[in-house]
Amino acid sequence: MPARSCAIAVRDNCLHCPGPFTAPFLLKEINKVKMKNRITQGLLVASLMTASAGAWGAGAAKTAVDALNCTDDSCPYPTDLYKSDPVYAHDIESNLSAAGMANLIGPSGKLAGPEDPLSPVQIGGKTWLKSMVCEAGNCGYHYFNFLYQPDSHRLLGYYFDGKGVWVGKPDNEEASILTDGEIKTGPGETGTAPVATAPASAPASPDAPPANTIWTFSNKGTTLWQACGGQNSACAIVGNSKWYVAVLNRRSATGCAFGDFYVADRSSASWHRYDTGTCSADAYIQEGSISHGQYSSVDILINGSLVKQFPIGYWSAQKSFSGGNRPSWSKAKQKNQH
Repeated sequence: MPARSCAIAVRDNCLHCPGPFTAPFLLKEINKVKMKNRITQGLLVASLMTASAGAWGAGAAKTAVDALNCTDDSCPYPTDLYKSDPVYAHDIESNLSAAGMANLIGPSGKLAGPEDPLSPVQIGGKTWLKSMVCEAGNCGYHYFNFLYQPDSHRLLGYYFDGKGVWVGKPDNEEASILTDGEIKTGPGETGTAPVATAPASAPASPDAPPANTIWTFSNKGTTLWQACGGQNSACAIVGNSKWYVAVLNRRSATGCAFGDFYVADRSSASWHRYDTGTCSADAYIQEGSISHGQYSSVDILINGSLVKQFPIGYWSAQKSFSGGNRPSWSKAKQKNQH
């Protein structure tokens, strides 16, 4: 190959010259081209890494104001926003302190278990952020549903720890959103009509179930109150979660020595009888859990051996969460086996 042709090849970034041509100046030119290519490749890689880092860093919203327009994966979790947005953290702390609930949520709060992302909801022409936090291992029985409005710095909530307590004064629409439709009337509603009383000609039954309780729930026309024996009830609540309540009736309708086991569903205001797997008089009930304590359960045992388990905490979490936050039964069972 003539020297000029190989020099042209070098200029054109051809780094392979056939034959035994080894002129020093050409080797020098080849090395320059190699170095130039390496620098170009390095700059390209660095540029791609910077772009990737920018895309990763632009994930979840870092402030509550930004979260007002978030969708799906860009909606932040309460704990993360607590760290990245001091205004949000101050508003949460001051509102909860005023309600006598200091240190309820946040990185070191009492409710440091599972949580929902703060997602925007429209209420009365304004955008609010809705979320839920709960206690690890006790999500169905100890939780806080809340609405936060960054522009007005308002916080409304429904705190449940065996009984429900309002934070702020949500109106009817806000109360319904906070409780997923379970409670329709909020304490802040103005002009709410009083509850109508029964006509004098139709007095209430002396053995009617207590109003607004699980005892009014029905199964094919029979209330749980009736199934339990009314005022002479032989039933006891043996497990509780946000959506499901476990009840044991010691006076079995089928002659079972252990009793009849019911589960009341708050979402449908219904109850159902479940097979416990035993009628032994030696059987007993114990509060348990699955998935390393993440979800509560009601366990039926005989002499320390588990006969049957009802994971009401898991069932409740399945009803409360959706999408990627919805718990997986296969994963819960797998964790429970370790």
